[in-house]
Amino acid sequence: MATEPSKSKEPKTSLTDLPFDVLALVFPYLDARSFLALCATCRGYQQNIRLDAAYWRHTTRTNFRVPNRPAVESDGERWQRLCKRILTQSRVFTWGSNTHACLGHDDDDHGTAAGANPVGRRPAARRRLGFSVSTWPVEVASCRDMGVIADLQCGGWSTTILNSRGTVFTFGVIDGMIPTRQVPAVLPTVLEFPPGYPRAGERDEPATAIRQFSSGRSHILGLSDSGRIWSWYDKTQPALQVKTLHVDFTENSTSRSSRSNVRKVVAGWNQSSAYVNGTGIAVWDPVRRGRDQQAQELDTMLVIETAIVPNTFYQRPKGLSREPDHQTRLIGEAVGEVTNYIVLESFVVFVTDIGKVFAAKMHFENGSGLIRLPVELRDLHVTSPTDPTPSATDIQGAFRSFAVFKRDGSVLLADHGCLDDIYPPPGALSPPPLAERIKRYPALQNTGVTTLAFGDHHFHALHADGTITSYGTEPQSCGALGLGGDGDPEGRLRGIRYLGRMRDGQLLPQAYETGRRVWFEPEKRQWIRFMASGGRDPDEAKERLRMTVNDPVVQGEVSEWFEQEGRDWDRRPGLPGAADGDEDDGLGAYFVLNVAAAGWHSGALVLVNEGLASRVRDSCIVPDPTTAVEEADPSSSSPQPQGPLASALSWLTNSARWFLGLPTRADEAANPPQEQQPLPFTDPQMHGASPGRGLRYVWADDAFPRLRLRDGREMPGEVGFSEWRFGRPEQGG
Repeated sequence: MATEPSKSKEPKTSLTDLPFDVLALVFPYLDARSFLALCATCRGYQQNIRLDAAYWRHTTRTNFRVPNRPAVESDGERWQRLCKRILTQSRVFTWGSNTHACLGHDDDDHGTAAGANPVGRRPAARRRLGFSVSTWPVEVASCRDMGVIADLQCGGWSTTILNSRGTVFTFGVIDGMIPTRQVPAVLPTVLEFPPGYPRAGERDEPATAIRQFSSGRSHILGLSDSGRIWSWYDKTQPALQVKTLHVDFTENSTSRSSRSNVRKVVAGWNQSSAYVNGTGIAVWDPVRRGRDQQAQELDTMLVIETAIVPNTFYQRPKGLSREPDHQTRLIGEAVGEVTNYIVLESFVVFVTDIGKVFAAKMHFENGSGLIRLPVELRDLHVTSPTDPTPSATDIQGAFRSFAVFKRDGSVLLADHGCLDDIYPPPGALSPPPLAERIKRYPALQNTGVTTLAFGDHHFHALHADGTITSYGTEPQSCGALGLGGDGDPEGRLRGIRYLGRMRDGQLLPQAYETGRRVWFEPEKRQWIRFMASGGRDPDEAKERLRMTVNDPVVQGEVSEWFEQEGRDWDRRPGLPGAADGDEDDGLGAYFVLNVAAAGWHSGALVLVNEGLASRVRDSCIVPDPTTAVEEADPSSSSPQPQGPLASALSWLTNSARWFLGLPTRADEAANPPQEQQPLPFTDPQMHGASPGRGLRYVWADDAFPRLRLRDGREMPGEVGFSEWRFGRPEQGG
């Protein structure tokens, strides 16, 4: 009997058999929980897909409106951690000049913030000029009620914040030149829309939910989910919708995921702009209502004169599409597609997908504008003199300064003066080569810089490890660098020299070698205050203190020693273990998500791991045995020491106070504070030795550092020489 041949079984197709390109098309439709569940089904997925950068970047930016950072867009682990922490840990900190209350906190916050000026310090000159300052980052407490913070930017007189629902808040005033109805207020102001539109934050309305915004010197631009452009110049007035006569801003209002032809808006120093697909970079004068135009009567402004930056329209063909014509193909080869751009005071500077950087000069007068043909800035994007390959990846800047990021990790800085020379007037002498005027600060080279934020005279660098370094000058010691001191000793120990009648704080050249980090830990501020007071023995340290104040070379090395000692406090040995549910994901206690600067102030969006920060704080405080002895002796009616030793200590501390610029006992007697009596200088709370009675900081017995200097000198003193935590830098100052 013949048997029927068995039918061959067709192999089953498994999900793991699908190529990654197909899976990548599915990932954006999964929420984070579903994505992680999928990855848990297979070891290969767990190892190769769980930290997919494209998925986590898309999820984080879609859910929280976080702006992209080209320097870290391929770091999947970083985006995954941010997505997890930003929901509950985002905090806003600001510092610098508090003109028009642009920092979002009042003067009382300065006194209660750890690291603020000790009670009884001599008033700083700038306070008599009519504005207050914060020289350390201070948290803006009201921002905790705004929901998840997605982005933060600074304007000339304002700090503006975007939350994950697309609502925009601002502190200060948008235009400080308007004599004004814009009354400064500590509480945030919600930027509203014209009558007939939903109030900001009431519901997810694509026409008014802002997905990206830009803060200029005196106006703010917002791009809504539907692609509508809104402009604010006065926080008391609703926004104006911007339309142009010659450029079509196509809008799609069907859903949040819709995309119009407007890719990005940028509010420059004194111009508005947008990148429009197929058209290029469009620039126009900021819109304002006339004096006789009421908000109820005018909700849209038609811009008649719009200037287009030449050769910025090109878009790289996708799929099977081809170049429309030969001329377009030539533009694609010579210029490329714009990937990012900035608007400075008189120039538009942009970077393209082929690694090139271009600049075009703007001429705007009486509402009409002209933009000259862009000039390629080869010295800013070539790899090396022997390798002409363009290598620029990003451009960032404001006002008169900008920076170019390159593929090799280097960051080059330039300014308006460099750009003016690319359009020399007829008959002018040849300017010096651009390559000779570019700045390459060692602290910015291959250190993971993701963002550079520029103020008028200072700037900050945000690094991939979540730290900020500061550079430049803080006018009138306004605290814009965020390095502390308030014009007094702490700032000197961070590397700031205070010069001239207005006490401008200028960062030393040595600080550009390794950078000076902005500290968010309150304990570090108490530590640097203790050291600025002379450590455990001010008299023994007075000659070293004098050298530090008078000799910039010594000050530079001492500031570097303090910079090294201040690093990695949340990773040092002896830190208490984590409690249940207190997860340490490697980002540290304070991880900066974004930094902003403008004018004389700065701000940062920071992810704060409260559990880890608390453990760091607890590790710095121990019981004070001397207080325990005093309390055990009932015959001791006063905590102050008596006898010859007390007299000697009093003389030494009074001399130290005079040397450090602090009020002496005679000053205090002649000018007693109006609100509260200062603590005696000998009280440990006064100079960072103790957080309160019965407690002391672990550094209370440390001496002011004594160093062997790079030039062979040895700092005087009776204590041993201090060691370098990470080795003494060998670079020249």
